[in-house]
Amino acid sequence: MAEERMQSAKVVLILCSCFFAYGTYWSDWSFDYYFLWANLADHPNAVARATQYYANQLDAPDIIKYIPFANLIIAAFGLSAGLANMTDGNILFDGASLVLMLFALSTYATSVKPAIKNISETNVVNELSKNLKNIAAAHFIITLAITGIVGLQITHYVLNKRADNAERAEAMALAASKKSE
Repeated sequence: MAEERMQSAKVVLILCSCFFAYGTYWSDWSFDYYFLWANLADHPNAVARATQYYANQLDAPDIIKYIPFANLIIAAFGLSAGLANMTDGNILFDGASLVLMLFALSTYATSVKPAIKNISETNVVNELSKNLKNIAAAHFIITLAITGIVGLQITHYVLNKRADNAERAEAMALAASKKSE
């Protein structure tokens, strides 16, 4: 029973962290959309709006810049709780989730951060468009990694629940057969 609660708490921590990240990238989507899925010629203000949006992120108060770290700590705590159980399922599902999380972090660190810095340092439209496309593509890749984490965690949770229910049913059947003897 305690292990079941730990598994549920772990999944809740990881999913809360993932959905917070989804919200963060959803707010960026209103700017990223034009660079991935639309013709920029049809939206002449897209570059200027996105440039201003991302340049303003560099000027945000420090507390706002550090909030994503709290989100990562929550996810890391959940993944650590899962990996601490050392079952095959936890190692596979939580290990794969950890790999996806590290992939998303490295994508952010190597694509988004440098592109945002470059945006604040240039006024050349082609260079701005290139950096904004890089940001949009990186956000899309990060969102796919987060979706993978959500899928892995939900699948692992469902499989654990099925296994727990099967064990309970087996124990009840065994107890019933012993009573009838």
